[in-house]
Amino acid sequence: MNFREAMTIFGLNPRDIVADGRWYRCSTADHPKKKNGCYMLRPCGSRGYFRNYALDDEWREWQDDQPMTLAQRVRADVELAAARRREAERRMRAVRQMRAYWGGLPPLRGVQHSYLEGKGLSMLGCTGLRADGDLLVIPAVHRGALVSLQTITPDGEKRYRYGCSIKGAAYALTRPRAVLTCLAEGFATGLAIYQSLPQSSVVVCFDAGNMVQVASEMKLRGMTVVCADNDWETAGRTGINTGIQKGRSAAAALGCGVAYPEGIEGTDWADALAEWGERGPHRLRMEIMRHVRPAMALTGGGA
Repeated sequence: MNFREAMTIFGLNPRDIVADGRWYRCSTADHPKKKNGCYMLRPCGSRGYFRNYALDDEWREWQDDQPMTLAQRVRADVELAAARRREAERRMRAVRQMRAYWGGLPPLRGVQHSYLEGKGLSMLGCTGLRADGDLLVIPAVHRGALVSLQTITPDGEKRYRYGCSIKGAAYALTRPRAVLTCLAEGFATGLAIYQSLPQSSVVVCFDAGNMVQVASEMKLRGMTVVCADNDWETAGRTGINTGIQKGRSAAAALGCGVAYPEGIEGTDWADALAEWGERGPHRLRMEIMRHVRPAMALTGGGA
């Protein structure tokens, strides 16, 4: 089985495969319009790594069936070390440029962004955001440092800052006297929860896979709940409900409950809030609070 065939089996759709020891993003079968996959093929062409971010918790490794000679192994190790150095330097440059870009953006104040308006959400909880023209710009913070950004267009297209890792990063919607902490995937979902549960703080994890990473690094005491997406359409196509699966894994890491919306046309709590109409905030509160319980696990450092 060659490298392309191995990636295809696990749902990745690479166009051209480049054997140069660098990481490349590609689309996946479950998210064909997004670059939710990533791969790296060593310059020797005999060993590679790949991952579907929506489905895989760890990198998958591929190796050619033909054994390498000692000289080939040594050369491959030298090439990989050089590739890692280049990758580390590239990431450092990308983070510096991202932080300079963020520093030059104006705060998002006093203006209703059309993306949020389309979701039926107010500006409550948006004081930490910035704007680039009609782009909504959301900071992603890991261990107190700005590590990446997410931009959202008025029609909902989301992008991360190129070259900046989102792993373990989150955006916190905090309240000084919050009695409940909620973990959510997307920003609109987190904002819908924050605006409907006035006693809560919300941690936005950006995607399902990252929710598990964020949860595993958090220190939490008190009432906690993971507010997962319900990817029922994806489950119908692939047999895997990524939102619920990852939500349960995040809840297990924290020792808390998990809540997800059921019986709606959409997939997340923002969709549920919109579909439920005037009674939406009350129903959202009732549905989520049924699954709240104290976090039992105390792990790692905060997001």
